[in-house]
Amino acid sequence: MNYHWIEDIEEFYKIARDWDEALVASVNYSPFLLSDFIITWWKYFNDNSALRIFVVYEGGKIAGGMPLYIKHYGIRRLGIRIMYHIGGALANYTEPFCAGTGLEVLSLFTEALNGKTDWDAVYLPNVRSENRLMTDYQKRADDKRFMFYVMQDHFNLSIDLSAGKEKYMATISGKLKKDLRQKRKHAIKDYGEIRLQSVKGREEVGRYFDIYTGFSLNTFDERNRKSSFKDKRYGDFFKDFLFIMDQKDRLDTYVLFAGDKILAVIFGYRSGPGFNWALTSFNYEYKYVRPGYLLIEELINEIIRRGGTSCNCYGYESFYKSQWCNERSPLSRFIIMRRSFGGICYLMYQNLERLLRSSKIVVGAVRKIKQA
Repeated sequence: MNYHWIEDIEEFYKIARDWDEALVASVNYSPFLLSDFIITWWKYFNDNSALRIFVVYEGGKIAGGMPLYIKHYGIRRLGIRIMYHIGGALANYTEPFCAGTGLEVLSLFTEALNGKTDWDAVYLPNVRSENRLMTDYQKRADDKRFMFYVMQDHFNLSIDLSAGKEKYMATISGKLKKDLRQKRKHAIKDYGEIRLQSVKGREEVGRYFDIYTGFSLNTFDERNRKSSFKDKRYGDFFKDFLFIMDQKDRLDTYVLFAGDKILAVIFGYRSGPGFNWALTSFNYEYKYVRPGYLLIEELINEIIRRGGTSCNCYGYESFYKSQWCNERSPLSRFIIMRRSFGGICYLMYQNLERLLRSSKIVVGAVRKIKQA
């Protein structure tokens, strides 16, 4: 096996098809490793960062890899150079894929990192426990060249529907079920029958994405919060990427109607089994009927109708996830630091953050500030 660093996006274009074929063969199912995601994100968010795509070859064919980039912080952050997964906050999983059966990805990755001096830390905030990076870490030998920081502090949440809707619904709270019945009844009475409509094609996907964006901006404004879509690049990136995913039959787009009123819009990635929740927003004008919750119930019906058994809501807690999701799997922060000034500073920062997170007083104060 051997590895190669790609530092020019034009070079990545040339291997994009082989990269995707290897990704499919690896059964990773992460849409954030698709070449289309990498190329489109880099188009809008590279911000003159240094591209570093790690590619592993076995017998002349791609056997694994991980798309990364280096962000060089200024003097106010001591000039630290951090290597991130392509996608940043838009990537719900930040991990490598491995198509080769005998590939020890951590060993090969650290060997590749050892040949570079233009970085201080590699920060991967969302690594699944079953990923080869984690399993290799558990059995690694001591490595005097680097410092490691691995911490499981959040979960991937999903809705497991393998037992069928009836048995699943028996597990959610009686209060939620009662609320759903009442809001559904009210929505039908005032606006008309509720239906979930599938949307396909560039024109329709683009139309409903614009509606989605408007809903998102309005909802955040009403809650005195700032939507990411205030940054035009977010809208441009997602519209481009969703068009590509739709063209390649890797996108699920649904619109929730009550009569002729649009209550909500949702986009999901077709990557592996089930439905993968990507973007959703509801019409704040009809907030009384809980359009987001009606959407989830209708989506569950649609997933089961299609023969699916899961709805992946990805990581980090939120109120709706705690009410609906019945399956949690660990996600870990995986950090590798060089024994350099910048690497040691970054390790000190991580230890300080962990100390602050463990303080109930500090956590409580942060929550109050966010609420305010």
